[in-house]
Amino acid sequence: MPHAPGYATWTVLAKAFGTALPLGDWAHRANLLSALCGAAALALLCDALRRWGAGRAARVGAAVILGLTPLWREQSAVAEAFAPLALAAAGLLWLTAAAGPRLLDPGPAAALGLVFGAGLGLHQTLILVLPALVLAAGRAQPRRLAAAVGWAALGAAAGFALHFAILLRATAGPPMNMGGARTPERLLRLLLRQDYGTFSLTTSAERGGAWGQVARFARSCVRDFGSGGLVVGLLGAAAWNLRLPRKAAAAWVLCAGQGFLLIGRPGFDPLTSAALERFSLLPFVGLALFIGAGLSYIEERAPRTAAAIAALAALSLLPGAAAASRRDDWLALDYGRGILKSLPKDAVLVMDGGDDTFYSLSFLTAATGLRPDVALHDRGGVVFPGLYGDDFRLLPRESREARRLDVERPLARSGRLWYSTLNDRLLPEAVLVPAGLLRRPAFAGAKGFDHRAALDEVTAVRRSRAGEALRHRDRALAAFIPYQRGVAALSRGDAAAGASWLGAAAEAAPDAAWTVPAAAFALGVAGYEAVARKDYAAAEAVYREGAALEPAKAEPLVNLGVTLEKAGRFKEAEEAFRAAARREPRWAPAWSSLGALLWARSRWADAADAFDSAAALGDPRAPGFAAEARKRSAK
Repeated sequence: MPHAPGYATWTVLAKAFGTALPLGDWAHRANLLSALCGAAALALLCDALRRWGAGRAARVGAAVILGLTPLWREQSAVAEAFAPLALAAAGLLWLTAAAGPRLLDPGPAAALGLVFGAGLGLHQTLILVLPALVLAAGRAQPRRLAAAVGWAALGAAAGFALHFAILLRATAGPPMNMGGARTPERLLRLLLRQDYGTFSLTTSAERGGAWGQVARFARSCVRDFGSGGLVVGLLGAAAWNLRLPRKAAAAWVLCAGQGFLLIGRPGFDPLTSAALERFSLLPFVGLALFIGAGLSYIEERAPRTAAAIAALAALSLLPGAAAASRRDDWLALDYGRGILKSLPKDAVLVMDGGDDTFYSLSFLTAATGLRPDVALHDRGGVVFPGLYGDDFRLLPRESREARRLDVERPLARSGRLWYSTLNDRLLPEAVLVPAGLLRRPAFAGAKGFDHRAALDEVTAVRRSRAGEALRHRDRALAAFIPYQRGVAALSRGDAAAGASWLGAAAEAAPDAAWTVPAAAFALGVAGYEAVARKDYAAAEAVYREGAALEPAKAEPLVNLGVTLEKAGRFKEAEEAFRAAARREPRWAPAWSSLGALLWARSRWADAADAFDSAAALGDPRAPGFAAEARKRSAK
């Protein structure tokens, strides 16, 4: 069962299609389903334009231009719900065009409702096209309109009934059981996306401004349709000549596109922006209507010119469409295989977040049958069958953490527990040491682990540099390989290699939310441990790399200054402290550290100035040191 809201129609459709046409493995079948859905959507859109009066050049041109947008090309070849959603959307438009003035009759109204209800099981954003469908129906007598709404509601209920497949499948205990929707209450929780925030795209608390959302939608249209397609679309908006009401097409684009963004107000961080791109496919179907209208206007006056303009607009999209191909994107698959290679027999793997980990491993274990001995669980208790009890998600936050530790501790002591995580402090009494692409709990006196051999075994992944340049998720996953090499090098005391690898990880994906904080934290811990064992050269190397990773943070430079001071390099230490104070002039520890160094060098007046700054910023001990330094300076 996929994550909220369950995608019941997609799941049932993909299983039925893959069973009836067993070509290749299940990933290939699901990708092929998207390709066929994308092609069928274009065909239905083309025929709907014909029924609304568009000529051949106009309707074929509009379909080809839409089909060559990079987003359509990408989503028509991956196991996502958006190409089937586009088919449902095109199906609604085709039914509207085919019914014409009979749209409010019982048959067409029920058929429209059936496609709409089933389409909600592909993605709930389909509800945003309802205003367009209402406007397409036009004015009608209240009694006839009420009867049509009743038939449409009946059809929608029948289509929406596919969601009961979630309840049935969840009861059977599937390998992935997001939300564990075994009861009507849990099914409702899943459908409402309560674990994500019902109207939130991601779990991020950031919300973007309204005008920023307007600009975001405009950029997505320009990026995918290009200037040629948009000019033709604007012409269609101004010279609309289709039998579909123009206000219905406008409502489709504005509600499904701009309205979606204004309702959700998603943030502008790279992760959210990358995840958001797929949602433009639904309004793009409506934009194609305006392109069809623009080409139709030209075709009525100059048929050959319309065909030439359509061809030129389509040709301009070919490079972007080719670049959008995922044919060479093996990164997540090889990453999942590497994880399975890291795990010993009968291991229990607990994943601390990460869609790439969840989905690649679920495919490799459940769909291809690899490693049936391995037990997969997620620490959030929402994806895989529960390790922490059926009531885990309903517990308060503090109780959930206590439950996790109660379950994980005995598994760790048995040697079976492995983690996929960036947090090496999950078990307070154990150190989580790098082990291949994973981490394993190590207790005092435990046998060491050959990190280098493990990484050489599991990190032979096939990467697409072009894909990483285009896609945030690819960059973020590719960065994990050098990150894991870095923490492994630090764990065996190789500070130079560790700092270099962690710097490479941050450079590989500087816009990924996890890379810089995780690398900087690992460097900070390594520096602290190096200072504790008086390996000042190693500490200097990792602190300098940490300072380079976070150019606005003072803490790495303060730590560097302390290290240099302990090594007897006082002038360089002072330079580091002063640089830290310049980075964050309102951070008291930078001034306190500088004051302590100057105090130790008997530079009383300078020390007093530094401690005065620290006192003004809230350091409770600084006023006393400042006063004493002034007193000694006066002697």
